[in-house]
Amino acid sequence: MFLFKTKQKEGNDQIKSADPSEELADGNKAPITPKRSRTKRDRKDSALSKFKLAVMISGSGSNLQAIMDAVNSGEIPDSQVALVLSNREGAYGLTRAEKQSIPTMVINSQDATKLLAILEAHEISGIVLAGYLAILPPDVVAVYDCKIVNIHPALLPMFGGKGFYGIKVHQAVLASGVKYTGATAHIVDKEVDAGAALIRGVVPVLTGDTAESLQKRVLKVEHEILVKAVKAMVQCKIEELIKKPEVLINKADREGAAEFAKGLLELGNALTE
Repeated sequence: MFLFKTKQKEGNDQIKSADPSEELADGNKAPITPKRSRTKRDRKDSALSKFKLAVMISGSGSNLQAIMDAVNSGEIPDSQVALVLSNREGAYGLTRAEKQSIPTMVINSQDATKLLAILEAHEISGIVLAGYLAILPPDVVAVYDCKIVNIHPALLPMFGGKGFYGIKVHQAVLASGVKYTGATAHIVDKEVDAGAALIRGVVPVLTGDTAESLQKRVLKVEHEILVKAVKAMVQCKIEELIKKPEVLINKADREGAAEFAKGLLELGNALTE
């Protein structure tokens, strides 16, 4: 038996199913079976086949926007942002999601039972902490083992852990006198900022930098490496990055950052751009 398509006058596709030997024997045309139209359930099944992401935010949601844009463009394939959660009412990231008709919810970040129920109800496959300034309960981390990615605005393990978040990270970087900082996309585990690094993006500290100016430059790198890390999670390539994390260095900064990158390479990181 074989299948081939023909066109109806109305413009709908049909599928013919025929046995060529029988058609030659009696000269009759093969019976035509109308193609079943795509139903609401079909569309639902198609959506269910996608990797469903829950993105958790606390603020403006620029990293969330980067993820939504990458999903919409196909840069992160076969996926959808199915839910956006925040521990803060009024976070602008919720508005960003609502503009794209993505379900949103304000949650109690420490109620593990309720949070897990919400994630299960939305059939979430993986979680992204995109500027989420709260610590996930251990029970949630355990259920989504190696399926939670966080973005941190420094080169972990430097300037990480409790107390290092937001503008405080960049203030600490400037106070330390280091020449390079950046961002790290990493797996979330039970210890704060201690999960396996996936991708680091290097940003030079410039003369005259303020915490605010440095934060803006690091944020651009956050968007880039977070999208790469989420793509890896969707494509089941997290283990590859855990074994050999990547280091992203802008071409314009590469010469000055060469010595710094060399140290990262010696630690088993892979260089990318």
